[in-house]
Amino acid sequence: MAKTLTKHRSILIACLVVVILVVSSIGAVIFLLTYDNVTVSGVAGVSGAAFLAPFIKTIEFQDTQTGAMITFHFSSAPQGAINYGNYSVTLKNGHTYNVYISFSVMNSQGEVRKEFVTTFTVNVAAGQTAITKNFSYPYFT
Repeated sequence: MAKTLTKHRSILIACLVVVILVVSSIGAVIFLLTYDNVTVSGVAGVSGAAFLAPFIKTIEFQDTQTGAMITFHFSSAPQGAINYGNYSVTLKNGHTYNVYISFSVMNSQGEVRKEFVTTFTVNVAAGQTAITKNFSYPYFT
């Protein structure tokens, strides 16, 4: 009887150890996949001095390491032109992105232009989770 009780206890302890290891591993993977995310937000737009009544459509961030495209769509307003709008996206810290802005202009018959703005590297200190960065086309430094 004592041997059976000891054997059951050993099996129970082994099962608990396996469960703890699995839960810890899942937590570690989730942490590693999300700890380096940074919320990048700001204002993006198209210069009204360069284009007749531009209407901003999207800002896109193409990761140069992975090729992944992160797109923010600006809300559409049927009246008038909107040159600039607020955006917010989640990007990976330490990654470099090609930034594109899509827009239409007055009398373009629905044509949407997509223009390269700049190359942008997300570079924040450890523990920092959000930054502000403004973009415009044409890009003015």
